[in-house]
Amino acid sequence: MSSQSWKSCLGVLCLLAAGTANAAKISFSEKGFVDVGALIQAQYRIEQDLASSGSDPSHDFLLSRARILLSGQFNEMIGFIIDTDVTYGAAIIGGPAGQPSGAATSPSTYNLGSGAGWSNNIYLLDALGTLKVAKEFILDTGLMLLPYSHNSLTSGAKYASVNRFFANFAPNSQRGLRDVGILIRGLLLDDRLYYRMGVFNGVQTTKNTSTTSVSNGVNPGDAPRFAGMLRFNIAGKEDGYSFCQVCFGSSPIVNVGVSADYQANAIRPTAPVAPPAVATPQKMHSWTTLNADIFASIPFSGDLELSAEFLFSKYFVGDNTVQSGNEYQGLVAMRFGVFGVFGAIDYFNSETQFVGAGATTGDYKYYRGGVNYYLQQHTYKITAEIAFQDRENAGLKSSTGAVIIADNHWVGTLQFQVGF
Repeated sequence: MSSQSWKSCLGVLCLLAAGTANAAKISFSEKGFVDVGALIQAQYRIEQDLASSGSDPSHDFLLSRARILLSGQFNEMIGFIIDTDVTYGAAIIGGPAGQPSGAATSPSTYNLGSGAGWSNNIYLLDALGTLKVAKEFILDTGLMLLPYSHNSLTSGAKYASVNRFFANFAPNSQRGLRDVGILIRGLLLDDRLYYRMGVFNGVQTTKNTSTTSVSNGVNPGDAPRFAGMLRFNIAGKEDGYSFCQVCFGSSPIVNVGVSADYQANAIRPTAPVAPPAVATPQKMHSWTTLNADIFASIPFSGDLELSAEFLFSKYFVGDNTVQSGNEYQGLVAMRFGVFGVFGAIDYFNSETQFVGAGATTGDYKYYRGGVNYYLQQHTYKITAEIAFQDRENAGLKSSTGAVIIADNHWVGTLQFQVGF
């Protein structure tokens, strides 16, 4: 092998070695560069009574996230973000492919674990181009995070807990927390006001194929989806594509926000019925979500940080329907040097109380708590979490014996994270 070849190989090895702590930055011009990064979250999960015996806990090793991340810019105005993901066990609590569209109507999507439907496929997570005219006006186009809440915009590598808050969307309207569209964002009023709003593909138009008097089509005019967020910065600021929950900062970040998500003719919601009656879909209805939240990351010193986040969501999906209701979510975390503790709760109060074979959502509460060991901030991190569900009518079965709502149970997760 020639001397030049050896030098090239040595350079690549040094680049990879450096990448274990920091993303590799490759410059191709004075202003142009590409950052190469990755995120791996490997888990051991134990879940009560999920083994095939029905009375023993399941034991699973899986990947929550495995991402390759590319970002960069051609110059100071034109940039891009593209990343992929692989998930193994998509139905994990709040997982990257968990909580699929229409979660409010599916009994399985709110189970704390449920190993059904293992997946080991690679898929596109984000793919967007960015035009930065000024800090007051940035244009994004492509597949991107929806402006839903501070928590939904938090990087998957920077949570205090194993995962994010739940987020409900209209069926067939997004991929996880993302959708394809055009968005503008920026900072106004001396960096006090942050805005993020756009128009997206939304619910895919579906033609009626029913042979009965009850139609099954949605969004016949193929109307787009609209979403937007306004945040007021009380202290500090956040203006990147994604945010942090445990920030390891030297100054506080405190902000409050409101947001909205609207899709016309998005769903045919179901009215509540008592078993053994079967609910029938109603007429088409829009899906509207209104959110209000507050976020705080307060470093008292380099070794002491408080993180707190609270989100209120109001779902309008038709009067007296199982999908409509109020959701309250909160998390508090304390970091003491390299160790951290956290607790979180999610409470959904449905507008309806009946739960039947065709209407499976009632009130529920989810509790989570755990500890973190930050070996090198979020670059190397170990998280241990215990979660428990408390659902209305838990254990409900249909007349055939099929489980409609899983029994209340616990799930333990040990997660190892490497990200750069």
